[in-house]
Amino acid sequence: MRNSTLLLAIASAMFMQAAPAAAQNNVPIRKIKAVKPTTELTLLDRVESDTHRKIYQYNEYGYITSVMEYNKEAGQWVLDTDNSYRQEYVFNAAGQCTARTSFNVDKAGNKTTEKNKAKVEVIGDTTWERYYKEYPDSTTHISEAYAYDQWGNRVEEILYGYDSYNRKEFIRRYKKREYSGPVDIYADNANYTSIERGRLLYDLTAKGQDDYHYTMNTNELYVDEFRKIVWQTENDKLYKREYTCPNYLQITVGSIEREMWKSSESEFALNADGTRPVRETMRSYDQTGEVTGDNISHSYTWDNLGRLLSDIRYNGSTSEISYKDEYTYADDYAKKLSLREAIEALDGGGQIYPEDEFMQFGHPATSSYYYPDDGDKGESTYEWNANGQLIGGKWTETYKEYDSNNDNPTTVTDYGEIRVGYNADGHLAWKIDHSISENEFIKIEYLYNKKGVWTSEAEYDGDSWDGPWTKEDWSKARARKRLATRAATAPKFIDDMRDGYHYIENNDGVWNTNGNYEVSAGVVTHGYYQQTLASNASVPANPQYNYTDPLMPLEREDEEDAEYVTSETIWYYDWNTDKDDWELLGYPTEAQRVYNKDGNIVADTYNGNQTIVSTITYRLDDDGRLIEEIYSKGGNITYEYLPGTDYLLESVETAADNSRNVCHYYYSKHNYVDPTGIESIKRNDASTPVWYDLQGRRITTPTSKGIYIVNGKKVMVR
Repeated sequence: MRNSTLLLAIASAMFMQAAPAAAQNNVPIRKIKAVKPTTELTLLDRVESDTHRKIYQYNEYGYITSVMEYNKEAGQWVLDTDNSYRQEYVFNAAGQCTARTSFNVDKAGNKTTEKNKAKVEVIGDTTWERYYKEYPDSTTHISEAYAYDQWGNRVEEILYGYDSYNRKEFIRRYKKREYSGPVDIYADNANYTSIERGRLLYDLTAKGQDDYHYTMNTNELYVDEFRKIVWQTENDKLYKREYTCPNYLQITVGSIEREMWKSSESEFALNADGTRPVRETMRSYDQTGEVTGDNISHSYTWDNLGRLLSDIRYNGSTSEISYKDEYTYADDYAKKLSLREAIEALDGGGQIYPEDEFMQFGHPATSSYYYPDDGDKGESTYEWNANGQLIGGKWTETYKEYDSNNDNPTTVTDYGEIRVGYNADGHLAWKIDHSISENEFIKIEYLYNKKGVWTSEAEYDGDSWDGPWTKEDWSKARARKRLATRAATAPKFIDDMRDGYHYIENNDGVWNTNGNYEVSAGVVTHGYYQQTLASNASVPANPQYNYTDPLMPLEREDEEDAEYVTSETIWYYDWNTDKDDWELLGYPTEAQRVYNKDGNIVADTYNGNQTIVSTITYRLDDDGRLIEEIYSKGGNITYEYLPGTDYLLESVETAADNSRNVCHYYYSKHNYVDPTGIESIKRNDASTPVWYDLQGRRITTPTSKGIYIVNGKKVMVR
């Protein structure tokens, strides 16, 4: 069914990509503060394998001041000066870190030249972080710069290069963004993509023509991607205008304002007090400024509390109604939304928690939709408790079904009931949709991380309200709602051949597709779409980075390679009028889809042909800790933890040829600098004959888990 009803829609956010988890050791220096810990910290002292050792030291704030790496040569530990360093911090009068510098060391571990450094500078409402590193000619140059706005969003990124032979610094890649509100704080939210898109006002990606395009002037870089949203008030109307640039890589950043053109526009006529739109007209333009396709318009009506009563969409003219949505409300509750927030809600944005899907403006009592062209219609009723929580509802839908040739329609009436449940935080935990007419039960489980952020969803089929439930594979799931079946020879996504401009929006659980096409005289004249992989999970953070407080900065990882991979994970298709079909124009060399399967997290890597070339399976234990990574091409890594903690005790890497590398992790309790010497070992390693408990009593062997004194050292036995 078309099913634009709020209650009936299986939350579209289940298809939104969750942002990949950031490594915890890569912490912005603007978040480092000179605050002494009030409690003991469990910090990593060293990591050790048969051939390698890494030793850490800390300052009074718990931040790392030195990392010494050793390799075993001729049975002796020898300092690896290439990977060892000492680190110093500079704090201002407010206790905020303004600089951090790492130094190379000599064979004795003494500080020598600069290895890398980072600085923080506040300019107005923008905070800049700049990172510098040492290059092969032993000189230090800027490598990365990031700017953050007043809400903490990263709004500028500059990746630099340095040519040691010509001794020239240059910009390799540049990104600039502007938002209308906080975005980055929702990075783990299941609806993050929608939130970001709704608040993104300016988006620019540019780079040098090649690695030898020497420039430190961003205006001389070539545009790779550009989008600009401008909100303007003219007379009694509000306009949202989107601008773009043609001929990417042939236009420099400095010429954007001259070369950009208005690609679309939404015109809003407002009510008397200017708080709500009463009519919206959307237009698309070609590069010459001519309107393309038919205008699309909406008319909106509101009650005196600013809640939506009806939304009528028109195609081409005000006399041709495309669909109609209508709402009534159960009480006087109304969300306090500004004009811009109300417009975002009309477009389905602003959904932070799953229950927001049902209460964009208030607590609806009923909602209904109607499509005049084929008579599809539906209605939902809602039930709320005294705390303003949705507790359930009922729905009915009437629609047409077609045969495999899209012929011989028959009218079908479907009806059912919804029940929901909540978690301890008051957010939706699950929703069960029972189609009475089809005798189907579908359960959506809403998943949250430890911080209470809604991160993803899982879908199940069942036989009753109480299950039993079978987890659905979204890549193979059938849609319960009706989709018109087209002949197998029809081009993908071409399902409306009426003259005019048509949007493509599709998500099958694996591929997320967006685009548009235009039909003239019954023929597709042009169009495009792009596809990205639809993830509903995130790759678990490497547990080797979890052994310390998230604000403890370790050595900074090189993000450059990851930047290029994540920025080019889009497949671009254009309509080929000669072939009367889609043609692939651009694709990434590799892209990753991350999803939940059988209680594990799976990451598939695709090549440009949209074929899976490798898979990593991440197994988690009951506490959500990563315990194994399994590689489809052979080999695995297992992780073992100190009991009751997230501190890694041992990692074992087995290669495809069965060779192994085992690392052990040792920890200490720190008030500030001085360790107490608590080491962690396995019980079967605890063979030293002289044992004491913490009361000083000598024992033959430990009888339970805990801390003991062995040869003058405290040892944790598991």
